[in-house]
Amino acid sequence: MTAHRLDPVTPRRVAITGMSVGCALGFEVDALFEGLLAGRFGIGRIRRFAPAEAGLPVEIGGEIPSEVLAEAAARYAVKDPDCATLLGMYAIGRALEDAGLATDGRAPLPYDLIVGTGHGTLHYHHVAHQAFLERGYRALRPTSVVRTMFNRLSSLGSMRFKLTGSNYVVSSACATAAVAFGDAFHRVRFGLAEGAVAAAADSGLDLPTFAAWNRLGVLSTIADPEQASRPFDRGRRGLVLGEGAAAFVLEPWETSLRRGARPRAEVIGYGSSSDAGHIVQPDPEGQARAVRAALRAAAIGPEAIDFISTHGTGTLPADAAEARAMHLALGETLALRIPASNPKAQLGHLMGATAGVELAAVVRTLETGRIPACRNLDDPDPECRLGFVRGAPLAGAVRIALKNTFAFGGNNAAVLLARADPE
Repeated sequence: MTAHRLDPVTPRRVAITGMSVGCALGFEVDALFEGLLAGRFGIGRIRRFAPAEAGLPVEIGGEIPSEVLAEAAARYAVKDPDCATLLGMYAIGRALEDAGLATDGRAPLPYDLIVGTGHGTLHYHHVAHQAFLERGYRALRPTSVVRTMFNRLSSLGSMRFKLTGSNYVVSSACATAAVAFGDAFHRVRFGLAEGAVAAAADSGLDLPTFAAWNRLGVLSTIADPEQASRPFDRGRRGLVLGEGAAAFVLEPWETSLRRGARPRAEVIGYGSSSDAGHIVQPDPEGQARAVRAALRAAAIGPEAIDFISTHGTGTLPADAAEARAMHLALGETLALRIPASNPKAQLGHLMGATAGVELAAVVRTLETGRIPACRNLDDPDPECRLGFVRGAPLAGAVRIALKNTFAFGGNNAAVLLARADPE
């Protein structure tokens, strides 16, 4: 028998042709970005439930008003009591719309849908659990399994928007959105998919989950909502929990040009790693490995980077570890010289969705040349020495940007994007 030789896979250029966000600073990418530039805050006192009545010490978060979320989801005729589901379905539809693709679900689109979530469909888990404990087995809905399965959002999204490629969910704590994005990038780059939608949605702002985060002891104890999140500042006291979603349409560069789409940015590299060490204590060397892997994938050196979008959670060990990782991966001179920024002071930490929302802001920085300033970075921690943009936004040419995302569990991901210059 004669063996058939297959032609080697030639990596393809990958364009971002559509993107979307939903968060406390807005449900359009421009609203998010202009809010970051203007120094507006999406963090406030939680209204969905009463933390103080439950005895919780922290009462603030990056909460989206329920009526705002419902109105956004209605754009694609989506109704659901689960916040993450509403956020995710809106984000998927809006990204397709931004890419100039159909959202009516009538004609199949052979694109993958890869969704990231850290918490999953919490509403249904809590409802089912409470119903069983209070009223027993027969109080459970027959659909409890399909409502609580982790891949619910990816399956609903593929059905609603008729995406007929692969659909599945990834979960990697707060690195989730970057991992989903990187997986989609690889599948398009190496010809495993004709195109892909990478989405992420997360909400931990329900009472049981928010109580658990309070108990973990990592939430900021600063009561003032606009001062509470202080990444890399000497006075930081922990993270602020938020909720949100983002989605991106990724296509081969040539495909996007043929159909007349507008490439908003080019994805040039992705890297990931595991610390394989401690569940909540980050390892700078593990984080540096992810950045080095992204640089190798992009075939560039660290000197090509014009901007770093940091992870910067606002916790003492994580911020210091990230700064150290940048010195290891990029070298001390570049780590101090490359402009760096962080949006979590204004948004809070959106957990599994955080990298997606922040990536959308990175694309706008590539498109506009404007880097938002770090808010609440009044007294930079000497253990966190990076080239932070402070005071006012920085304007200038930004050709290549690095997005860091480092998570509980030692899960690390780094994405490199390039400006989509006209050819």
